Amino acid sequence: MAADPLSEPVSRKKKPKNRKSQLRVVLDTNALYVTPTSLGSASDLVRDELVNLISESKYPDLEISWYLPEVVRHERQYQMQTEALKLRGAIIRIERLLGHNLALTDQTLLDHVRTKIDEKEAQLGLSEIKLDHSKVDWSKVIHAASYRIPPFQAGEKEKGFRDALVAESFLQLLEDSPRTPTVCRVVLVTEDQLLSQAVRERIETSPNASVLSSVEELKGLINTLVSNVSEDFIAHLKPKAQKLFFVSSEDKGTLYYERGLRERITEKFGAQLAQRPAGTIFRRNGTWYINSPNFSRKEGRRVFWASRIEVEVEAGTATKEKGPGTTSPSVGTTFGGPFHGGVTQPAGQIRLPGQSWDDYVSAWKTANVGGLANLSAFIGYGPSEQTIVTHKGRDIYEVLWSTEVTMSRELRKAAIEDLRHIDLKWEPVLPPG
Repeated sequence: MAADPLSEPVSRKKKPKNRKSQLRVVLDTNALYVTPTSLGSASDLVRDELVNLISESKYPDLEISWYLPEVVRHERQYQMQTEALKLRGAIIRIERLLGHNLALTDQTLLDHVRTKIDEKEAQLGLSEIKLDHSKVDWSKVIHAASYRIPPFQAGEKEKGFRDALVAESFLQLLEDSPRTPTVCRVVLVTEDQLLSQAVRERIETSPNASVLSSVEELKGLINTLVSNVSEDFIAHLKPKAQKLFFVSSEDKGTLYYERGLRERITEKFGAQLAQRPAGTIFRRNGTWYINSPNFSRKEGRRVFWASRIEVEVEAGTATKEKGPGTTSPSVGTTFGGPFHGGVTQPAGQIRLPGQSWDDYVSAWKTANVGGLANLSAFIGYGPSEQTIVTHKGRDIYEVLWSTEVTMSRELRKAAIEDLRHIDLKWEPVLPPG
């Protein structure tokens, strides 16, 4: 019987029986939630994908601890309080209508937000990192702020103080953690590039510390740690998996094109691809971004991968205050819709080009999304309507697929296992000025 190439010995010291390895995860604000645009997001401390990951991450050989720097908790609390106070006008109108004081003062709303965060932290098992100010080299922080050294942002105005506090909180937790990678790993999850750069420069000599750019990468790390494979082995396979799944829009010999994945996602998730924020009348799907695959699990000689696809989206309203046809497309304009979309390669993503305007209009007609009247309003052909983009965001999907690993560490016999909708993130577009 051929040996299982994934069962090769891992270069790790044998752990004592009944002793779990530790993974300590520190979450930045942007890993928790994007800017809230509705009551649903305003009332949540973390987004559903992260809630599910925390609740599902229970393993016999790995103990995962979840941390929030104190400044992250307060930043998220500020965001939620801001959204709560926006309800004040509606509450006043209800009180006038009922002729009754509901006793929901500003302070009451703020207190409810704080209580909700405390309850959610306890429910999810989140621990706050209390920054020890006496251990911070404030002279270095001041110097970095003055000269715009990461995590401080270059520009006329200084930005980055909260990120500097996140970095110091992470480094203090790292200092108090075991340094052996097989015993304890400490990771920071953040999408902020300047914060990532600043922390990476300070953990170069710490073999048990790393910075991850997304919850998706965190999932890949957890899956690797709980599987009987080494990180080096997965790192060797990942470039091959990426080449097998998608290379570019010119290479049609990859799984993405051969298995018609964009068409299958469109067919399976037509309703999700048409969802839009409340108060908007159109949604425009643009560029499709394809992320590098992440390791999911292994079963025998078969390795399972997760490839994330993010669709760039925008939505908005129409106004009758301006002249006709001001939003009709120019020649060569690329649009997106539920039936096509935008895949350059920034930060591990690949971008697909969109289709033509005629294809776009045809797709809308075929799908009968709102009928031709709404289509007319959408493209600005109405007698006095102009579309206004009020929201932008990302619609996130995931392709679960698998490959067999040969003795020479090549990947073959690829199969598509499942397609999933992960999340839809909207952010409001601030008006000019």
